Amino acid sequence: MIGSTVDVGEGVQLYYEEQGRGPVLLFVHGMWGTCRFFREQIAGLSERYRVIALDLRGHGRSTMSLGDQTVPTYARDLRVFVKKLQLDEFLGIGWSMGTFVWWDYYLQFGVAGLRGLVVIDQPPSDWRSAEIPGGILNVEALREWHYRLQTDRNGFMRDVIPMMFATPPAEDAISWMLDEMTRAPPVVAAAELVDQSLREYQNMLTGYPVPVLACTGAQSAQPRAGMQMIVERVRSGKLRVFENCGHCLFLEDAAGFNKTVDEFAVELGHGAKNAPATAK
Repeated sequence: MIGSTVDVGEGVQLYYEEQGRGPVLLFVHGMWGTCRFFREQIAGLSERYRVIALDLRGHGRSTMSLGDQTVPTYARDLRVFVKKLQLDEFLGIGWSMGTFVWWDYYLQFGVAGLRGLVVIDQPPSDWRSAEIPGGILNVEALREWHYRLQTDRNGFMRDVIPMMFATPPAEDAISWMLDEMTRAPPVVAAAELVDQSLREYQNMLTGYPVPVLACTGAQSAQPRAGMQMIVERVRSGKLRVFENCGHCLFLEDAAGFNKTVDEFAVELGHGAKNAPATAK
């Protein structure tokens, strides 16, 4: 595995890890996550693909800039990253907020090399509204989360981790995830929370030209109606529900998720040449 950095300007270095050769799969993590959440995808898909996962600014091992912690900025960083690595075509995979980054990437730059998009458990918005009545955040929840991030960041993150799984993970798994999720200072983590919580992408989905595979866990707290909205509004979309999984379905059913991504890539003509799919 290769671990390196890319300078995206203004003193910001994005850390990334990659492994394998072939068609590119480009993973973008969720809020407070890092590229290392995709360890099972890097290991399982790199036999057939060039798998790349990066840390957004303010996350993981990338630069902890105090300003510009917004989804549009992450999308601009991603575009520079793609250019610096000379990635002409790729399948984008976004987990949680990482999906917002991909949608903002399209709003700013168009398709720009994106052959397809895999959405991992992220409706068009997390905000509870008439359109998404089951949204996980409202003013009261955002206030509480923001307060706990500022006053008890580690305790809050420890509480969040089991919420992302259908079955609470073992203590050693909680330990490495907690280490990854607490690399940003509380003020940076809080800024990330506020910005992504208020983002809404419902309107841009209509006619979205990139084929979309929306994946959700059957036991996820994210509203199924929000995931269904995605596949109904984009030009070409389908929904895949992973049983006995939550928000981290790609960890809870890594083999099933990897196989699904492989099959989607092959369907788009972006798969490895040694099809049929054999991803672990």
